[in-house]
Amino acid sequence: MKVRKIMSKAPTYCTPACSAEMAANLMNQCDSGILPVVQDSLDLKLIGVVTDRDLCLTVIAARRDPAHTVVNECMSRNVKCVGPDDDIKQAIALMAEHQVRRLPVVDESGKLLAMLSLADIAEQDAIGTEALANTLKKVCAPSRVMTARRGRAA
Repeated sequence: MKVRKIMSKAPTYCTPACSAEMAANLMNQCDSGILPVVQDSLDLKLIGVVTDRDLCLTVIAARRDPAHTVVNECMSRNVKCVGPDDDIKQAIALMAEHQVRRLPVVDESGKLLAMLSLADIAEQDAIGTEALANTLKKVCAPSRVMTARRGRAA
């Protein structure tokens, strides 16, 4: 099955100049923990993503003012993406490898088209339950960074 069959089209997005506070409000309005970050609203070129975790750790935990901190200062830049014609199996492999639950869907020029989530895959029964469960286990496993930190603290 191709990504285009189950991707969530017209995702809410923000720009790098958007405040962290505005990004959090957009996440709240669209009931999502992630926003794609596009260069500008005209060309929709994806340059990163900002997650609720990014906002929590780099803004709130650091005691920065969300109204005066811009997304450019807290977004993730090395984003893993899929294309609309990629196979769902490629997408779940990428999710498992990079421990992410959501992937931006972009065209060949990097323009944001949609988002693909594990929830989309599960709702559409796009892969078998065993493959979905294995992907979820890998996504939810402690990250290599956290495992290394725990090892040093022990």
